[in-house]
Amino acid sequence: MTKKKITIMLFALLLVFLTVTGCRPAQRPAPEQQPNNNPTQDMTDRNSPMNMQPNEVNQDLQARADRIVNAIVKLDEVRSATVVISETTALVGVNTTDTTKGEMNTEIKREIEETVKNTDAQITRVSVTADPDLFKRIENIARETSSGRPLSGFGREIEELVRRITPGL
Repeated sequence: MTKKKITIMLFALLLVFLTVTGCRPAQRPAPEQQPNNNPTQDMTDRNSPMNMQPNEVNQDLQARADRIVNAIVKLDEVRSATVVISETTALVGVNTTDTTKGEMNTEIKREIEETVKNTDAQITRVSVTADPDLFKRIENIARETSSGRPLSGFGREIEELVRRITPGL
């Protein structure tokens, strides 16, 4: 009888052992990390919008917009400016000096567009306005995004502003 108990006990232990090890998920080896021999590429990848958190993307866009604003206000015809960047488009609202009397001629607009593109190489399209109402809307978007609201929440408003500023697009 003891021999029979030992056999049953061994069989039960074997059954438990097989059940525990058989139901475990398969362990796969971790993928090998490829060494990066190009530190410039590593920095580009780390700072690309695809690898950033939403807050980091907002901060990056804000820093780029601030650089553009600083370059624009150095122009003689511009008193103040506000910029919102969406992908490769820059929305630029400006307050002009008294000498231009609030008018935006094509020469001033072209000069602002060149300044924006020279300041930020990622910008391919620039929409410039001196209209006070549009300036205020651009300023509100800039303020909201700098306080943490994601730019994606302003998609329709940005599209509308671009259409109103540059109707031919």
